[in-house]
Formats: sequence, structure tokens, C-alpha cells
Amino acid sequence: MCRWLKNKLKKEESEFIGAINKNSKIDECVLCGSKITSACNSHVVPQFILKEVAENGKVSYGHSLHSFDVGGVKKTTGMKDAYPFRLICRKCDGKYFKHYENPNNLAKFDMLPENDRKVMFCEMALKAHLAHLNMKYRKLVALDMVNQGKISELERKGELVLAERLDINEHLDYIRKLKKMMKSNKNPFVVFYSDVLDYQTKIATQTVINFNYDLKGNQIFDPYLIKSNNQCRYFYLMILPYKGKTRVLFFIEKSSVEHVQPIIDDFNELSKEDKLHFLFVSLIIHDQQFYMTPSFAKAIFKKDKALVKLYTKTDKSISYQSELKNFRKYNNYLLKEYNL
Repeated sequence: MCRWLKNKLKKEESEFIGAINKNSKIDECVLCGSKITSACNSHVVPQFILKEVAENGKVSYGHSLHSFDVGGVKKTTGMKDAYPFRLICRKCDGKYFKHYENPNNLAKFDMLPENDRKVMFCEMALKAHLAHLNMKYRKLVALDMVNQGKISELERKGELVLAERLDINEHLDYIRKLKKMMKSNKNPFVVFYSDVLDYQTKIATQTVINFNYDLKGNQIFDPYLIKSNNQCRYFYLMILPYKGKTRVLFFIEKSSVEHVQPIIDDFNELSKEDKLHFLFVSLIIHDQQFYMTPSFAKAIFKKDKALVKLYTKTDKSISYQSELKNFRKYNNYLLKEYNL
């Protein structure tokens, strides 16, 4: 491709991203509903965690395993621009996430009173849903722009139901529930994995995962079934490296357990080492919102073609997610010996 054409396409892409940023601005805080003129620039993973995987102030996204920038988003960026979302006011940002964004609380998590741990679980889950809500909302805005406003017009008339809109409503529903859970005296979660690794991984994430297949390759959820009652039952995965150690958490709301029992049964039968292996491959298959040390990401891209293929294939094909049953054949980069 000649330099002139490459520069032209880059400029058009930049203008398109700028238009998405402009058109996706909100005027009400998602958490409290207050009017806002300038939303808080929030990050799903706390800055003190991002610093642990950063290299010269930069981090690489999960999609750095692609050979190209995805959707106009650069593969490596400064921490300030690492998956930010602008959906809440500054007051809510300080109110709802003060417990788990405290490094001391994260380090002493197992020794905290049960209610404090419950609040931290809620805060982690809430941030993960906000980040995915932002991603789905921007995707819907972009889709409407490409179709010159026809999508939103058809939605207003009730003539079109989009998967993205259902996803948005779903995340909003979870957000409302989690706000109530914070005030409840009951523990709303079941924890399936909680451990502190005695080393620091070069991967960090705070995300939600919806499993479409169990470990036998059987489909347990059909994402193509566009119905309001076909709700995703999200697991929460936290990989948080800090000061030479790594906190790993995997949990779900108790109300969702009966809907995902096959994957829970499969997971509980695994050894402790296999559980960690399963969580890493699950992240690669199901999610984009994770961070890596840039040199580490480049080494994986260069040396581990099998894992790169897995990531790029599942990014395009839902059915390929059944590959999760073969998780043991892939390298587990949450293990110390794989920290390239």
C-alpha cells in the first residue's frame, strides 16, 4: 500500500473514531442519574495495577495478539488511555470503587471482614459491567453511524431488536442489581477460585465471561438467540498483579448458578493447577479486555502461534469457543515459568 493511501485511510479512521467519541457522550451518570457535562475518565483496572504490567508507561491490549490494530484501537497505549470509559460522574467514581481501589485492601483481602469482601466483589463486578457496557454502546453508535441513523430510527419504531441493544440492557440490569447487593447484608456470590500467586504475572484483567460451551464441548448458551429472556450468566474473572504477587478471583452471583451448572461441575472437578490453566484459556477465548506487558505480548505473538490462532479464531467465530475443552494443549501464561 502506498504511503499516500495509507495516510488517507489512517486519517479517515481517526475521524471516524473521533465521531464515535462525540456521538457516544452521555449527559446522565449511569450510576446515579445526575446530569453531567463531563463524565469521569474511568478505568476498569486500577491504575496501581496497570503500573505493575506497564513498560515505559505503556500497556498492550489483549488484541495485540492480532497482526493489526482492531477497530481503530491501537494495540499498545499509555495507561491513561487503557480501555477508559466515560459513563459515570466523578462523585460516583469516588464513591463506588474506594474499597477495592485501595492497595492495602487488595493485599489484605483474605483478612478483611466478610461484608468488606462482599463490597469489594460488588465493586469489581460493577466496574467490569461498566467497561463492557461502554464497549457495547460504542459498537451500537458506530453501527448507527455506518447506517446513517437508520438503526436508531428502526429501534424507535420498534421494528428492530439488535443483539447489541439486548447486551446493553443486560449490563444495565446487572449494574442495578449490584448496587442493591452492596447494601444487602447477604453474600450474593459464590467463589470458585481465590488464590494469591507468589509471583507477579504480566497479565492483568477485571472482566466478565459468559460461557457458551462446557468442558465436554456441549453448548449451554446460544448467543444468537435474540430474546430478552435469553440472559447471559456472567462469571467474574480478576487477575490483579501487585508488588510481586498476583490475586486471582473467579466468582458468580448465586442467582446465576443453576443456569450454568454444567460449567461449574466441570470446573470443580479440575485440579488447582488445571483450574488456573482453564481460567487463562477462558480469558483468551472469551475476552478482549485484558492487559499485558508490551514486550511479553510481542513475545507471545512471535513465539506462540497456537495461542495466537486460538485468540484470533474465537474472536470471529462463536462456535470455535467449544475449543475450551482442549485448554490443556495451550501454554498457561499465568504460570511463573511462562513469564517470558
